[in-house]
This record gives sequence, structure tokens and C-alpha cells, in this order.
Amino acid sequence: MRKRASIGIGSAVVGTVLAAVACTSESPRSGSTSSGVAGREGNAGGTGGVNAPAGGEDASSSGVGGSVGGSSAGSGGSIVDPGGTAGADASIGAADGPTGSADGGPSGNGFGGVAGLEDLSTVKKSAGCGMPAPQTDTAWHTYMVSTPMTRLGPLMRAYHLKLPPNYDNTKPYRLIFQGTNCGGCPTCVMGFDAVAGTEGVIQVALERNANAFCFDDQSPMSIEYPFIEAADVDLRQKLCFDEHRVFVNGHSSGAWVSNEMGCVYGSAARPGPTPPGGPLIIRATAPHSGGLSQGGSAPPCSNFPTPGMWTHNHDDTTNVFMGTVYAINRALKVNGCMGSYGNSPVAPYPAPGTNDTCHIYTSCPKEFPVILCDPATGQHEGNKFVDGNWQFFKSF
Repeated sequence: MRKRASIGIGSAVVGTVLAAVACTSESPRSGSTSSGVAGREGNAGGTGGVNAPAGGEDASSSGVGGSVGGSSAGSGGSIVDPGGTAGADASIGAADGPTGSADGGPSGNGFGGVAGLEDLSTVKKSAGCGMPAPQTDTAWHTYMVSTPMTRLGPLMRAYHLKLPPNYDNTKPYRLIFQGTNCGGCPTCVMGFDAVAGTEGVIQVALERNANAFCFDDQSPMSIEYPFIEAADVDLRQKLCFDEHRVFVNGHSSGAWVSNEMGCVYGSAARPGPTPPGGPLIIRATAPHSGGLSQGGSAPPCSNFPTPGMWTHNHDDTTNVFMGTVYAINRALKVNGCMGSYGNSPVAPYPAPGTNDTCHIYTSCPKEFPVILCDPATGQHEGNKFVDGNWQFFKSF
């Protein structure tokens, strides 16, 4: 099966990687993005774009890229270059949102100086605090939610829930949404419960739509937006968690979804009534071996900050490294940092289990950090750096 061409990145590569445990082996698949950017695993084909296991990702955005992609900037908009041109600076365009210019800091009276943000440093208890626990053990349990507003019509979707030991229905836990790679078992995700210890964490594994090989991660009208919104509404009614400390993590296709959710729901809820919308706020994201779609398949991103810890091996030929560069450049822009990938100042970011492969961008506001872990080798391995990701999430 044809692989994507690799793209050279003009930056030094340091370190080695740890072995990764994957639930399933994912083969490179054909297809190229509508912007011509190499480095995306082929998404499900067919006219709907999500229900067939083969065909390449171009089909996934067929019929929606032109009608939606061109208008996304008017409603928050993606600030990536619609032509998908090479070069980090070109990819972030010139859209100025609440964070101001790329080399200026955030401005305004909201959280972190960004107008329109509520105080994310406070604890915001969900409505489910005080409600009886929906399950009494620490196993994964499945729940169904209805997502009536999707481009594919009404859908019933499944998510899987894992509670911490001795779940306390008065304690506002951190909550982490997770997604796996194409074809991966839904609950083959990072085991944050193993590193959270007595502090505990609520874990939610998102499941792909029925018969879909990948998440719908290449469409501005992705069915994953109403899905995560419906799951969030369901969870906040029956669980106790901090609505200001909701995170998203994923590998491969799950990482593309993590990037999408971070740039759509990062730091602030989107206005409704139709998706993207609702009360969901993603405080930070941690994608592994993914990317951020460009051009007609780009998400309807907001201009609010998207803190994140991105992990991507330089030699990944399934999802090439440039896809993460696009995500990094957007985050640097909207977070109010200086410069772009390759010229923005960095410093080592010590984190357990990362083998000294992580760096933090030092010009970013402390409220909106950007971290990149970029081992030289490891190909498309996933489910790694769980200790480092947990350290990152705990910093919020």
C-alpha cells in the first residue's frame, strides 16, 4: 500500500524513545490531504467519509470541504493556510483573534489576559457532584449517547467510562477523553489510573462510529464534534469532575481528533445551538503521532489558546512529523507565543519517562504552555509518555 512522502524538517533531533505498547498494529494507508500536505494516514472512504475502512482520506471530506472550509474563518475560523503550503510561518496565516499578533502577548481582561475566557484557574464542579456513581468498580463500562445533529444524520454513539478506585462523588476529579488509532480497540488507551495514584482520574475512551475504521478526523463537519459534546453533557450530569480540567489525549487517528478538539474547544466553550457548541471546555491536549488538518478539511477552530503537549517521532512514515508542526504553529499563534516551529525559543522540559526528548516553548504565557516531544526514532508507536502526560495535565 502506498505510503506518504516524508517531509524534511529543519530542526535538530535529539534523544531516543521508549518502547511503546500498542493494542493493534496500524498499517500506512493511501490518500493525501486536500491541501496536498503529506503525512496523513488514509481515512475512511466513501461518500459519507467515515463508514468504509479503505479509500484514502480525500473521500472523507468530499462534498463538505468547499461549503464549510471556506466559511470557517468567519465563525472563529481555522488559521492555517488554506493552500497547505510548506513553511511553518505560512501555515499559521494572519488571523488575529483574542490573543493578538503572533509575536505579541495575550491582551484583554479574561483569564491569562485573553478576553472572553472565564477564570480557568478556579474549580468548576460539574452538576453530577453529589450524584450516586453510575458504576461501582474500576472496570471499563459502556454508555450510549444520541447525536442527532451530524452530517450523517442521527447517530447512536458509544463511549467507555473508567472511574478511579474509591470514587468520591463530592470530589471534582480531572477528566481525560481519549481516542485510539484506526482499527484499535476503543479502550486500548493510556492507563492514567496507573500514574494518578490516590489522586484519581476519570477516564473516558471515545469509540469510533459503528463500522468506521478511523475517527472522522478529516472533515470540518466531523461527526466527532456532536459526539464529544453529547458525551460531555451526559458525563457532567452523573459524575463529579472539574469542568476547568478536562483534557483530551489520543494516538494516531485519536491524535488527529485530539488536535481537532483542542483547537475547537480549547480554553472556552463554543456558542451553540448546533455543534460545535455547548458547554465543553478543553483545558489542554496531548496528541501522539497525529496532525492538524489543512485546507478544506481543516477544523472550525476558534482563536482561543490551546495548551498542549505534542509527541511525534521524526521518522514516522504513517503520519509524518509535519502534521504536528502545523498544530504547534497554530498553538504558538493563538497562545500568544513568539515565532513558530524552528525559531521560537525553547528549553528542556523534564518529564518522567520521556528520555529527555521534550522541550517547552519559553515565550508562551504560563497559562497556555506549548510542549513538543520529538524523538528521532520510533516510527508510529503510540501509548507512550503516559507519566509525562500526567505530569503535564497535573500542572493545570
